[in-house]
Amino acid sequence: MQPLRPAEDRVPDRHLATVKFPKKQHPNSLAFSTKGEYLATGSADGFVEIWNFMTGKLAADLRYQSQGSLMMMEEAVTSLSFSHSGGLVCSGAKDGKIRVWKIKSGSCYKRFLAAHSKEVSCVCFSHDDTQILSGGYDNILRIHGLKSGNMLKEFRGHSAAITSAVFSQDMSLVLSTSEDGTLRIWDASSAACLHTVTPGADKNGLSIPTVSSVMPVPGSPETFVVCTKSPSIYIVSSSGIVEKTLALKEELQNKEFLAAVVSPQGKYVLAVSDKSVLHGFSIETGQALDECHKVADSEIVGMAGHPSLNVVAFFSNDRRVPIWASLASA
Repeated sequence: MQPLRPAEDRVPDRHLATVKFPKKQHPNSLAFSTKGEYLATGSADGFVEIWNFMTGKLAADLRYQSQGSLMMMEEAVTSLSFSHSGGLVCSGAKDGKIRVWKIKSGSCYKRFLAAHSKEVSCVCFSHDDTQILSGGYDNILRIHGLKSGNMLKEFRGHSAAITSAVFSQDMSLVLSTSEDGTLRIWDASSAACLHTVTPGADKNGLSIPTVSSVMPVPGSPETFVVCTKSPSIYIVSSSGIVEKTLALKEELQNKEFLAAVVSPQGKYVLAVSDKSVLHGFSIETGQALDECHKVADSEIVGMAGHPSLNVVAFFSNDRRVPIWASLASA
């Protein structure tokens, strides 16, 4: 693998590599490691695999993978997250279970066998790697102690499945999104809901869209990007104020966003619309960039962004994970 070099934020504009799954298998989740060495995928048949994103091949330095000793859940892996130290990866599954794995050995470090009563839709390590935040199709958020293995906090209030959840940088807040069309901002200590934001509420006459994800903006700890399944993405403050709307150009208003990430230095939002077209927006101005690229033939289900390079990976149900990069950083 070539050395990882941080670069000025750019919109990925060319295909770099593709991870290919065997027949009757497909990815259900993916995540880049926080230090940028690896790409992890979670598959419909329960495997967690670690890849070299530059080549699309299994990471050669993790010998247990080539020996067939793969990390495996009992059911489909529906969510993934790396620890900030880079040594652990957490996987959530369709059966409500969560496991934490040691990346270098592939051994299971911790099990949460009753994390949720339904599918785990998102997992996230706290910034000090002592806790795991999870959300599920049971409409509940929970914080689990990594050392104790116990459930520490529970957040109730969403009326539909959780789609994403993150800690604020200082870990004082938890932010979550849901199919109920809301972003909720919670006090991490008391589990009280401080703010409820309905980003699509200004679209008179239309049903409120699912809020698919919330993401922190690097270098701006009070600012978050909120993606909805609509033609609009929102910049929201930690106090629940919608500060800016990023929208597709008028001629593309019949499209909707399926997934989004924030570029490594917080300059752009990169979002995929239906027909698998990648769009870019300036966070500073809110304007859509002129360039856009079709990144896959089948419809994208989710995406992940590299923490320091202009590299993004996508997954759909066609057994492929296309990886794109900008010419300047690959």
